Parts: sequence; structure tokens; C-alpha cells
Amino acid sequence: MIEFKKYLPTHSESWILILFTAIVGGLAVALFAIIPMLIFPESEGVITMISYPFMFIPPYLYIRYKIKEQSEGFYNESGEFSFPINSNDRFGKLGMIGSLLLLIPLVILFNLVAEPLSSWMGVPDFLKQLFEQINDNKIAGFITVVIFAPLFEEFLCRGVILRGLLRYKSPWAAIILSAVMFGIMHMNPWQAIPATLVGILMGWIYWKTGSLWLTIFIHFVNNGFSYLATILFPDLPQDTTYADIIPQGYYIPVYIAAFFVVAAILYFMNKTYDKPISYKI
Repeated sequence: MIEFKKYLPTHSESWILILFTAIVGGLAVALFAIIPMLIFPESEGVITMISYPFMFIPPYLYIRYKIKEQSEGFYNESGEFSFPINSNDRFGKLGMIGSLLLLIPLVILFNLVAEPLSSWMGVPDFLKQLFEQINDNKIAGFITVVIFAPLFEEFLCRGVILRGLLRYKSPWAAIILSAVMFGIMHMNPWQAIPATLVGILMGWIYWKTGSLWLTIFIHFVNNGFSYLATILFPDLPQDTTYADIIPQGYYIPVYIAAFFVVAAILYFMNKTYDKPISYKI
């Protein structure tokens, strides 16, 4: 893993990584899944989900190629190798445990606050099919959605792309751009808008703390919440929103309260975390 820290993709290389993941990686998943599905057609849902990691083979190979052609790295005045992002986690007075505890309500309420931006769109048919596959194959669905997705996507989007963009751009420019790439990688507007917004949150957390594990945890909570809703309420339409669930007349007060709680948690974290170092070289 240490050699991947030496790879800091440029703006154009970051877009190549996203395209390799979404397009070439999608083809890789189809290629690796087609033979097992022909042999075991009754297991199509399971095979489709467990083939998900193959999506990241093309960007992985591209990163390996770029590492070989890239320079030896960046060295400080003492001749020691240094990275644009300190590898030490910076949790300040809040600490890692405090961060984890605050992130659970933050992620859930953040989704409620961001929901109006995407709730007006219909759920794509392929996602409806995915939700059905999750219900039919709960274990495979859990492994893919709650375990694989946070690990693979965070390693690529925050651990590689955002880390590289922070070398060339200002922190907020890097955070927003990496979040947009993260959203586009989902290849549909219904997921892209909320993914971009939560990507900004995860990028900010990564910039403030230097911890990839925290962004993986955010992704885990975000996907885990959706997974539980799908499993516990299988008859609930996929396009159900908080506005549909919260009793009539209570939605606006709940929404306003959620907005201020999210703002308060973010303000508290910002004040409590250590000041980030300057990453730009």
C-alpha cells in the first residue's frame, strides 16, 4: 500500500481513473460475470453483485503503470520521502471515537437535508432491479453494497484522486472536483447528485483529519442505512422519500431541525479538529 501513496494523479489523470472505473470497469464486470451466469443462470443476482470488485481492475492497472513511470517521489530537505498528506490521523480533541459517534447522526441527517435535490427524479430501472436482487440475495447484497463499495470507492476517490488533487489545487477546489467525479462515476443522476454532496462531506473529513478510515466509515453508514431500509421494508417503493415517511405537517419542522443539527455537528468538528497542514506542493 505504501507505494500507492507515491502516486498523486493530476487533474487529467483523475478523470482517466474515473472513466476507467465507470466504463472500462463496467465492461470488465460484464466480461467476468457472463460465463458464470451462463453456467448458473439462477444465480444471476449473486454473480452480478460479487463481480463488483472487477470494476476496479482497470484503474488499478492504470495506477500501477503510472507508478512505474512516475518520479521517485517528493523528498524533504533531509532527503526523506514526504507525502502531500500527512499519513498520521489528525482528530484533535474530538478523537477517533468521538468522530465515529458524531458521524452516525451526521450522515443520516445529512441525507435528509440533501434529499430534496434528487427526490424529484425517478429511480432508474436498473437500480430497481438491484434493490430486488439485494432482497433476494441479502448476504451478497450486504457484502457488495456495505463492504465492497465503501472500501474500493473510498480508496480510489479519496485515497488516490483527492489525495492527488490536493497537490495541485486549493483544498476546496480539490474536494469539490473529486466529489463531482465521485458522483459522475455512478453513471446516473439519481445517485450522482446525493453522491456528489456526500462526496463533499467525505472529502472535507479526509482533508481535516487525513483519515481514509473515517471516509470509509461514512460510506459504510450511508450505504448500510439504505441497505437496512431495503431489507426491513421490502414492500416500500424504491422512490420513497423522508417526506413520504414523516407524518404530514411534521416534515418541515423535522427538516429544519435536521439542517441545524448537521450545521452544528460540522461547526463543532471544524473547531475541534487540528488545523490541516498545507498539502499543495
